[in-house]
Amino acid sequence: MLTRPFKLLFAKNVARDAQVVAGASMSTLIANGAIGDGELVVLDKNKNVLGAGSTIADSDIIYLAQGTGETFSYTDEAGTTTTTNRKVVFSDPIQASGIKSYVGRSYAAKAEQVLTLDFTGLVPTVGREYIIRIVYKDLNEHPGQFVHDYRYISTTAVLATWITAFVAVINAHAGRRVIAADSGTVAITLTGLAIPEGTTSVNDIDEFRQVNFDAFATYIDSDDLHQAITPLTKTYTTAASTGVGTWEQVRDMEKVARGYKGLTNKTHFPVIQPDFTTVASTTYDLIVIEHDNSYKSADNQYVKRTPITTVIASVVDAAQVANILAVLNPWMESAGFAAITV
Repeated sequence: MLTRPFKLLFAKNVARDAQVVAGASMSTLIANGAIGDGELVVLDKNKNVLGAGSTIADSDIIYLAQGTGETFSYTDEAGTTTTTNRKVVFSDPIQASGIKSYVGRSYAAKAEQVLTLDFTGLVPTVGREYIIRIVYKDLNEHPGQFVHDYRYISTTAVLATWITAFVAVINAHAGRRVIAADSGTVAITLTGLAIPEGTTSVNDIDEFRQVNFDAFATYIDSDDLHQAITPLTKTYTTAASTGVGTWEQVRDMEKVARGYKGLTNKTHFPVIQPDFTTVASTTYDLIVIEHDNSYKSADNQYVKRTPITTVIASVVDAAQVANILAVLNPWMESAGFAAITV
């Protein structure tokens, strides 16, 4: 059972077309491509353009309409043919009585995890084997702990030289999932690397995820046993953060949302699917509307409600965002929700 289907619409950095005015009908917007590729418009319950400042008294249901890059030809009853009619995608109806939340999320960059191992006061023993073990926690496919051990038999008693040598050992590993750096002369900083399988293009098969790890430092004693290195201060400097509105996140949302449009056959390879609207390396602000829609199902004679999420991914600083919020904010305020900014 689909518990919370959602639709994702895009607002590109385009200017509002002169024909997109309050009261304009969809036939006007579609004809001759008046609504542009990536232009997002708020419509009333009759699917006419809703004017800025409108409230639920003007229309208790709204739709969001997004122009696409596709056009089609149409011949009317008089035999007149137009070839630049714009294909448009619509949100589900957003009923004022069913809205649960209305939020805006401005773009925030992702951050990789950073962990610092501070060995201040350590005097390395020449000839002793030291080990930094990195334990990875983000590999759900692995049945146990997945680790990388980095070993260095010290040739120096100088901590700064020892630090530099250990950093070189870690960074020389082609399969490493972190990058090491000298943090002054007494510490090693470990930073998670971007996982390439989900961060190279919009067509990546894998979803975006980040390296999550911990690190431990030991040495081998005369009985061939591991002993904790002291002194050692471990600082979790920066936690991994997915950010908000990164192109990888938006790409993954678009990928999932396609299932609600009927694109569920993933057995073909390459997968037969339309091009992604998400653009790699582009940053997005998000507007998220969670709402319930009423419907009458075939198995009974009473009205049911189903939860739906509608997401607008707007290119940061898109010229049309002000127009969108000039319509959405007053309408949402009249429904009892605070205005938002992105």
